[in-house]
Amino acid sequence: MDKKAEKWWDNLGVPQYGGELVIRANRNIQNFDPYFDESNLCSIQGVWMERLACDDWTLEPVKWNYRLGWHPPQYKKGHLAESWEFTEPGTHIVHLRKGVHWQDIPPANGREFTADDVVFHFKRLYGPDGDFSKPSPFHIGVNAFPDLISVTAADRYTVVFKFKTANEEAIIWTLYNFSLAQCMENPEAVRKWGDVGDWHHAVGNRTVYFAGFYFR
Repeated sequence: MDKKAEKWWDNLGVPQYGGELVIRANRNIQNFDPYFDESNLCSIQGVWMERLACDDWTLEPVKWNYRLGWHPPQYKKGHLAESWEFTEPGTHIVHLRKGVHWQDIPPANGREFTADDVVFHFKRLYGPDGDFSKPSPFHIGVNAFPDLISVTAADRYTVVFKFKTANEEAIIWTLYNFSLAQCMENPEAVRKWGDVGDWHHAVGNRTVYFAGFYFR
């Protein structure tokens, strides 16, 4: 690498901004709702539904190239989440970014993304009865969450996850490596239409530093 380059990617050329991004999927896309069968949507939901955390793509490939299904926890970077911590064994605290908004269309109307949205998402997929005993029967990622006890909003920007296990690496893997399990659907859209399986009902959100992708 050129020692004059400030970042490893500087030697790849000048970035080109704007244009059209085409997403190709190798399977039939049946719906656009994370509640239903993640296996059919592996290349789609993350296009407009952002995650709590994502892989750190600023990491130099010689350190980790993301070619394995398992990714080291230290290479995760906050997306909707600004930071996270373990306050005691099995208790994982997520601090959300402020200034993240849902797409400015009905029924979300551009309101701010909050901890209640995270709680809604995880309860809908994994614990609609509040005890996490009856997860979505359609979602292949449910087997990754056997130790999840509760998800609560401590305040507007703080989410508290409690797990049966005290293994911090296992908790990080569960929450952040099953990336589509993180894709946040809009609660107002779900309440209005029952689900967001129809792409016409897809409502995106965006962080302060990612533009996001929207369906209209």
